[in-house]
Amino acid sequence: MKFKNSSFALFFRFFPKLFSAGVIYSASLAVCVGLFALIGYISGFNNIIVLGLGIIPSTPMLSGLVMIIRKIAIEKKNVKLLSTYFEAVKENYKIFLIHGVVLYLITACTFFSVLYYGSLAAVNITYASILTIYMLFTAILITAFFYIPVMSVTYELGIKDIYRNSFLLVFGNILKNILSLIIIVVLSLTVFYSIIFTDGVFRIITVIISAALYPLFVNYISISLISGGLQENVGSITETDV
Repeated sequence: MKFKNSSFALFFRFFPKLFSAGVIYSASLAVCVGLFALIGYISGFNNIIVLGLGIIPSTPMLSGLVMIIRKIAIEKKNVKLLSTYFEAVKENYKIFLIHGVVLYLITACTFFSVLYYGSLAAVNITYASILTIYMLFTAILITAFFYIPVMSVTYELGIKDIYRNSFLLVFGNILKNILSLIIIVVLSLTVFYSIIFTDGVFRIITVIISAALYPLFVNYISISLISGGLQENVGSITETDV
């Protein structure tokens, strides 16, 4: 009975619903990024800075995916997909727009830091040290974002408290955080190299499958692993048998 209601078992039991939620978010992200790609093309500023802006308007849709995952993986509930998803978006879109801005800044700064310090590291070892320190800082920020979305849709906290608690939990639940980070890094590298080492129609198929599944996997894994520490330190999430 315990395994039946574990997050692992529930993932496969409710996979169609989880997959649908993941597709809704992925589609919204694709539309927003595509819109800014078009803006960049028309304006002549076709670069990663403009393209990445699509993250911001799509982030409120992440709240729906996070809520569906929380209800199934943590609360052990079978919920209505569309009503639960879009109710979460409606209630949390303002704070998730702020999260989107923060996430965009982290993504943009990390991208350019890796390019800049990575190229200089081949010339001077000092820059390799700076890059290492920056990547450790980025890992802390990414780990904090394991907590920020689920905390936002779960607790009635101000944005300062959400970010403060998230950063405290980076170090307060460190073993689960490291495990989550390792799994997600491996998953990310698998997706990256799967795309790199395919071509033609197989690359298109790989991109579509990755876009549909990657956000779901990342959020489901992180939420499932960090939920225990989150409830111990911030507050319980009522669990109900399916």
